[in-house]
Amino acid sequence: MTVEAILQPAVVAAIVSAIVGPLIFFLLKRWDDKKRRNFEIRYEEYKHYLKALEQIASSGHADFERFMSETYASCMNEILTTEGQSSDPLVRLNQEVNNLTADVRKSFTQATQELHGLRLVCSEKLLQKVNEYVNIQRELIDSSCSVMGNLDQMDINNPSASLSGEMKEKGERTQVLFEEIVQQMRKELGVK
Repeated sequence: MTVEAILQPAVVAAIVSAIVGPLIFFLLKRWDDKKRRNFEIRYEEYKHYLKALEQIASSGHADFERFMSETYASCMNEILTTEGQSSDPLVRLNQEVNNLTADVRKSFTQATQELHGLRLVCSEKLLQKVNEYVNIQRELIDSSCSVMGNLDQMDINNPSASLSGEMKEKGERTQVLFEEIVQQMRKELGVK
């Protein structure tokens, strides 16, 4: 064996290692950076969409509670204390109900419009859950608005008594769906 025969494989191995080693490191780092960037983008998007889903659920609920505890009680007090059988308190109550339903529908529409971008970044399974959640919330808002149309049958001391069992079931279903949506988002982000 000559020195050239021994050195030639060693030189080739050293040259290959000098080229392939940094190349593999570069490719792995690039892949990791791309994966991290995609995670961060999805994370921010999902966080934004969760906020929109929470806004959908809370906007109507808070407005209805505020209306029942403040506006409705005030209008009923006005109706009972008004002398001369004036219809002004009834007109005011009707205007307040109309304003409330318009505001609730407007905030619901705005929040659902924020969800349109989610269709671009989520899986089909997540999209189905979000669509079901939004549809149930829409039904709850419609039911709540129809309850507002029947204020004369409502107990002022216990306004939640006017909610139907179906509405309560839908409310419970949205809570379960929201948790399923969060779990699906975590799964898609690779968070266990």
